[in-house]
Amino acid sequence: MWIAVLGDDVVGSVGAVAKGRSLYIRGMGVLPSARGSGVGAQLLAQVERWAAECGSTRLFLSTTPFLHAAIRLYERYGFRRTCDGDHDLFGTPLLTMEKLIAPGD
Repeated sequence: MWIAVLGDDVVGSVGAVAKGRSLYIRGMGVLPSARGSGVGAQLLAQVERWAAECGSTRLFLSTTPFLHAAIRLYERYGFRRTCDGDHDLFGTPLLTMEKLIAPGD
């Protein structure tokens, strides 16, 4: 898990869980006051660096289709929608996105 800090305030966080050679990104969030500041992209970059260092070749996440700004961030960062994964979580629709990465040395 990582947190993002601006000044004295925690403004974002993200967690990740290894699943074989993949890394599942979960629980990412950025405070509304910090959105658009690059915090989300920095959190994703940190997760990707760690994944590559650990030998992962794929990042993936689930999100809800109505989180348009988050989906745009993921797409700008290289994630693409897939047909994999859960499509409903207790009545909430989900979509899965993935990004293939080169493992580190």
